[in-house]
Amino acid sequence: MDWIGEDNSRIGVSIRLGLKQIIHKKTSKYFSSIIIADTTLGRTLLLSQNGDLTIQTAELYDFYDEIAAHVPMTAHPNPSRVLIIGGGDGVILREVLKYKTVKEVFLVEIDQSVIKVSKEFLRLDNGAFNDPRVKIIISDAAEFLKETNLKFDVIIGDYSDPYPDTPAGSLMSGEFYRNLKKATMPDSITVLQTGSPLFQREIFCKIYRHLKALFQKVKPFWIIVPYYPGGLWTFIAASDETDPAEPVREPPADTIFYNTEIHKCVFCLPQFMRDLIK
Repeated sequence: MDWIGEDNSRIGVSIRLGLKQIIHKKTSKYFSSIIIADTTLGRTLLLSQNGDLTIQTAELYDFYDEIAAHVPMTAHPNPSRVLIIGGGDGVILREVLKYKTVKEVFLVEIDQSVIKVSKEFLRLDNGAFNDPRVKIIISDAAEFLKETNLKFDVIIGDYSDPYPDTPAGSLMSGEFYRNLKKATMPDSITVLQTGSPLFQREIFCKIYRHLKALFQKVKPFWIIVPYYPGGLWTFIAASDETDPAEPVREPPADTIFYNTEIHKCVFCLPQFMRDLIK
């Protein structure tokens, strides 16, 4: 059998998936390769940068996108305008658009090629990119938030590893978080992906400190992602007035992992994660 997967020298992890075929491979402005592969997890998106290859999303067992989307969307009383930072594969966009309250979604992706390749070959968005409620903006999200005067009910950060030498590196600065705060209202909910609590603790802790300095309610949560390093992945939810750990509406009926009980459970932290935020 041929294999493909994550080769992450930065954190010292390799993950192998059975490879059936490479569906598409493309070089872009920000990534040395954007790969769509048919693997044991179905259609899989991988990105190559700085010599590393990382798994972004897969067709099967996609718990990550459900939890990132449905935690803020079910906890907010009336999510009408949504901002997705990154999300060029279209999967979180697909989940957000399942809510009838949504009138506008701004998807800010730094690399247009990720959207183009995902739309044509990954095909997990189920037509979400063509929804009239969607506004696609090709830009660095840090620049977008610096310039926009819009306020959002829900902001979801779904980006690649935010190291300084990567396309998402600008999303770790203090200015980025101050501008993010400016784009929220008191009842808004922000959810950001914050990496592996095993291999990327510095990312998790730094984002937690930034959010804690700006928001009244800051709550980490976690999820199982079978194809991410360590199998555990973290998020941090932030708001001034709304409790992101308390769902106030029912989720869509077609989820594979998310439900109201899971929503409450993912905010129960293992002791080592509690120790990280002390």
